Amino acid sequence: MQSAVLFSHIQLVTPLPDGPVLSLSNAFVAVADGQILYAGPFEDAARQQLTEAVGNHFDTYDGRRKILWPAMANAHGHIPMTLMRNQADDANLHAWLFDMIFPREKHLTPEHVKNGTLLGMAEMIRAGTGTAADMYYFSEAVVEAAVASGMRLNVCFDGKAEGPDGKTHVQPGEIERFIRMCRSVGAGRIEPALLVHSIYLYEPYLYQELAQVAVDQQCFVQVHIGETAREVSDCLATYGRRPAVQLSEFGFFQTPTVAAHCVHLDDQERSILSGANILVAHCPTSNLKLGSGIADVKALLAAGVKVSLGTDGAASNNNLNLYQEMKLASLLAKGSTGDASVLPADDLIRMATLTAQQGLGFARSGCIATGYQADLQILDADRPSLWPLGEPNAALVYSSEGSAVESLMVDGQWLMYKHDLQTLDEEKIKHDALRSAARLNRMT
Repeated sequence: MQSAVLFSHIQLVTPLPDGPVLSLSNAFVAVADGQILYAGPFEDAARQQLTEAVGNHFDTYDGRRKILWPAMANAHGHIPMTLMRNQADDANLHAWLFDMIFPREKHLTPEHVKNGTLLGMAEMIRAGTGTAADMYYFSEAVVEAAVASGMRLNVCFDGKAEGPDGKTHVQPGEIERFIRMCRSVGAGRIEPALLVHSIYLYEPYLYQELAQVAVDQQCFVQVHIGETAREVSDCLATYGRRPAVQLSEFGFFQTPTVAAHCVHLDDQERSILSGANILVAHCPTSNLKLGSGIADVKALLAAGVKVSLGTDGAASNNNLNLYQEMKLASLLAKGSTGDASVLPADDLIRMATLTAQQGLGFARSGCIATGYQADLQILDADRPSLWPLGEPNAALVYSSEGSAVESLMVDGQWLMYKHDLQTLDEEKIKHDALRSAARLNRMT
């Protein structure tokens, strides 16, 4: 249920669409009907005007020693893989994927996927994430979990099956059905996408079919690009082109695209990915843990590429905490370039919120300003790791932890309020997910 709330005396931090990241102390924010009605200095005149317009139906929230800022968006993940957490570690990507993950995934059922998704969503909500991108299988089960949670979701659909010729083909009718289903549920919070795993997993004809369906349906595409050096060398050996170049040759990047990882790129690929409808999801923890390398975010931004943050799956991260990704992304950029001014806190705040939300299809989210959707989080700044608070923007990136998030609101609905989940039954989720993980392990 949507709430009407007046937040007063609170520290506000928000990226602005055409300006800097705003930091305003003693701010006043009003929310009603799922939208931000006002965000600015605390003024009696503004409060009176809002009360007269809406009536005396606001709950009040005293925000002293709290930080209010936009809910974050996790731009790349495989949410159901929470069931495989801490079970496939210390291996490079190729061995991890083909020897540890694919054998487990052969035994997945929709029940496994739903239970793993609910667990991942509970984890993300607790760490201030209100929107996620998911690339996985049994997508209807993922959507069902997302609708129950109240989160926003950009969700992939596989849309491939064996045809009469015995070969795998894209199923346009099934893809269209899935797109219609997504747009009929979740009150606009579900954005459908087409799953294109990578340049190395399918036969060439299948990429052409997928690209054509994406254009026909004008839908999002989610794809891994340039995750490892091996991916690049294999692509050059197979096609004579690098991954992003070959995907472009197949007809991709004509519709909105989320390109995950982008660790190993050249200038031509960065130019391709600078297109207006392309979002790169930088996943620093997973890339390091799998030994894949470090994305050159400085070069991506210099090329005009829109860069966001992702956790990847819990089987390779091994958590879904964007606070960790913000800090690590900044430190890696500084350490790898020798330039401590690279990726300052304000850049990370924008990447984790406004850039990611808009790149995932949620154009009116990611900013605390009049007319934007009420997607926000409240962080408790009254804790030792945040004493003294100093610069709030820096505190969010360098000192904060997901556990400091006290409340999370999406579309004007509390998903967590003062540390209590409001839409999900955490104990049931724990029971069901642990049972599913145990069953999956027995099958493998």
